[in-house]
Amino acid sequence: MPAGERRLDVTWDERFDVIVVGSGAAGFTAALTAAADGASVVVLEKAAMTGGTTRKSAAWFWVPNNRLMRAAGIDDPRDSALQYMARLARPAEYAPSHPTLGLPAEEFAALEAFYDHGDEALAALEELGALDVGGVMEFPDYFAHLDEDVPKRGRSLWPAAAEGGQQGGQVLLEGFHRAADRLGVEVRTSTPAVDLVLGEDGEALGVVVDGERGRQRVRAERGVVFATGGFTHDPALRRDHLRGPYVGGCAAVTNTGDFVKLAQAAGAVLANMQQAWSAPIVLERLQRDPGGVAGSFVIPGDGLIIVNRAGERVLNEKAPYHEQTRAFFSWDPVSGRYPNLPLIAIWDEQVAATVGGVDFGNPVPPAHVDAYWVIGADDLAGLETAIAERLTAVGLAAGHDRLAPDFEANLRRTLARYGDFADSGVDLDFRRGETPIELAGAAMFGPGDGANPTMRRLSETGPYYATLLGPGTLDTKGGPRVDVQGRVLRADGSTIPGLYGAGNCVASPSGEAYWGAGGTIGPIFCFAYLAGRHVAARVGAAA
Repeated sequence: MPAGERRLDVTWDERFDVIVVGSGAAGFTAALTAAADGASVVVLEKAAMTGGTTRKSAAWFWVPNNRLMRAAGIDDPRDSALQYMARLARPAEYAPSHPTLGLPAEEFAALEAFYDHGDEALAALEELGALDVGGVMEFPDYFAHLDEDVPKRGRSLWPAAAEGGQQGGQVLLEGFHRAADRLGVEVRTSTPAVDLVLGEDGEALGVVVDGERGRQRVRAERGVVFATGGFTHDPALRRDHLRGPYVGGCAAVTNTGDFVKLAQAAGAVLANMQQAWSAPIVLERLQRDPGGVAGSFVIPGDGLIIVNRAGERVLNEKAPYHEQTRAFFSWDPVSGRYPNLPLIAIWDEQVAATVGGVDFGNPVPPAHVDAYWVIGADDLAGLETAIAERLTAVGLAAGHDRLAPDFEANLRRTLARYGDFADSGVDLDFRRGETPIELAGAAMFGPGDGANPTMRRLSETGPYYATLLGPGTLDTKGGPRVDVQGRVLRADGSTIPGLYGAGNCVASPSGEAYWGAGGTIGPIFCFAYLAGRHVAARVGAAA
């Protein structure tokens, strides 16, 4: 039955008060909240295991005015927090004197709701035993240097037991499952929801699932909450909607835009479809291991630079990963190509020996792994040859698969210029090492001892190493527009009764911003919590 078809004569195989589709941070938060409010809840997961992209993540969450900040005496005023979020969400529209700071009214209302209810959502999850909040109050926001950021720090949190490490997502899911068991939430894997069942007035009555029990219709007496992730792994949706030539991403491979298609057929309006949570990604790791690859959230080492196919630096290598990714989308109107696609990270032996690791998508490998993605050579001439060969093997589009004829000469000039900046401590080209988040990253992942702790002149002798980077997504952040309660909206602003969405499958009020570490999951907790509360209190139509 195609989504959008009105049916009054449905035979239901099962009934629950609330159906939640998806089992990551958004899905579990909505399910646990609804169950705690007395609803019978089933969680339907498309994959063979729960967790989605959350399982792969460190599960940091960015929440303004949280209780750890307050306990530490860090003030986070509402007006300035809203200004910080709005300034980055819509930088071309931001107007500090405007009643909604220049944002569309519905986006501003969502930012207000996030400030007002974000910590409330954390408290609710803690009370349910699903989460134990930890964090280090000194960790700065990604744009702590902006005047709009008053507290500068303290908003990035994590599951306490993980202590900020890569295993945070697994720790979070263990807590979710324990709480789900206590609350009687039924969780089914390998059970995709393939269709919506709509009533005569367009109300979402339930879903069609195709799982181990065969194709069945499951009734939601109060509502259906979709939390199925974005469309990272649907190449057609990426091509049609994203703002640049993303090569893929590190979201769960099941994130194929399912809710975009179902909600559109049900009459939903889409928003923010051009935006994604972004990070550079190692191309060869993406090609070989699309399910396990991570974005390069950390690119450590003071003796490492990133250049384009002409051998020139084009970005601040220590800027937040989301901001680095914007450099890939530069367009050359003369050649008719993207000159920064791909980019090439280059480092020396000291970096290779000191900062290799497997967490957070580090492109510099430790000694014990098969570093198939690393290109190595004894000198710069050999490195150019090896990079050129690897570019051809990777199979990029014509024109993006070869180096400029003067790559080696340009690279030598680039290295000399970078070395002079490192010696002086000031990067006159890209201001590397000037912001609090860059210095915090250097302190965590390998600071240098020079005038600028993020910079060091690369060795004048080899060996040298390199890898190819492309623009990737953590996941997309566009989809059906929802209100602050998670209700899916039509183009005229009316709600589709009984249909909710949360997480990366719906339009994010963050716009194009990435406010700080955990900027994905923090809002997800808040809005999934609000959706869970609202759907649990709803009285649906008889069917």
